[in-house]
Amino acid sequence: MSYDSLLPLIKKTRSPLSPQEFQAIVNVVFHDFEAAHYDRMHSDMWGSLQEQINLLVGDLFESGFVPANNLHLLDVGCGTGLSAQILLDSKLGAHIDNVTLLDTSPNMLKYAGEKAKSWGKKYTLVNGMVSDLNETFDVIIICSVLHHIPDLTQFLKQIDKLLKPGGILIHLQDPNGDYINDSEYLQRTAAYRDEFGMFPQGKNWKDYIPKNLKNFLNGILGRKNYIDLVNDELIAQKAIKVKMSGDEIWSVTDIHVETKTDSTNKGISLLFMQKQLPNFKAINKRSYGFFGDLKSQLPEKYKPMEAAYIAENRPNGRNISCIWVKN
Repeated sequence: MSYDSLLPLIKKTRSPLSPQEFQAIVNVVFHDFEAAHYDRMHSDMWGSLQEQINLLVGDLFESGFVPANNLHLLDVGCGTGLSAQILLDSKLGAHIDNVTLLDTSPNMLKYAGEKAKSWGKKYTLVNGMVSDLNETFDVIIICSVLHHIPDLTQFLKQIDKLLKPGGILIHLQDPNGDYINDSEYLQRTAAYRDEFGMFPQGKNWKDYIPKNLKNFLNGILGRKNYIDLVNDELIAQKAIKVKMSGDEIWSVTDIHVETKTDSTNKGISLLFMQKQLPNFKAINKRSYGFFGDLKSQLPEKYKPMEAAYIAENRPNGRNISCIWVKN
């Protein structure tokens, strides 16, 4: 992925920044505003992430790997600390003694720190990027982060440097780039949308609400001017001169996800990951979201089918996860 995909939007917003600077500041400002609402907005992930992490950790133990004790965990792009907390609640959690929570958003770190107080583990909060770290770690978890990283090649080189030999790498909750156009997946999700009156891919019910009614509903729901607040802050910081739509902002923050305004960026490829991590052995890869939604969002009729596909370890769900051990 090249930063060059941001050039049209940089021109449109009359930003004076380089693509790298533009992506970084939009990402931080957006997530700073999102932090207070993140856990509520993504409540659907709690059960799915715990299930996926439990499965991946189970794969690790079943492979014969015996983890040491007093492990040091790094949560990259920790957000509100959700993924670290879920990993600590897995079988591997008993082996972890120290947690470093890393995020570029100060507000996300504030909420992560509140969670960490209840873990009974030593913890450190770091406001920065992986390139700012000098120590090494025994376990690294990267949850819902890879699709935010423009230069994945450089990022994965940095992850390699930060993980000790014999260390564990877990990543999950990213769009499944290898199967985004898989015919079986597309047929399955199309049938699901048809049965439940879902809107076409890339749109949802909010796209069909008149603007004046949408503004009224946003005020009732306590989300008035959420995107405007992000734009106002970016203008105040002289990052842009012209406001962006919500979808344009997401095309910057979720740079490897297809949006209504950008159909070229379509997920994370495990085939690509394998090429970028030659020092790593993939213990197992898993997929989920076989109907386009997480299990908690599915109608009751579909939950057993989702569970069966997960149990069969089918590769063609919406999301991917993988656990690796560094040689």
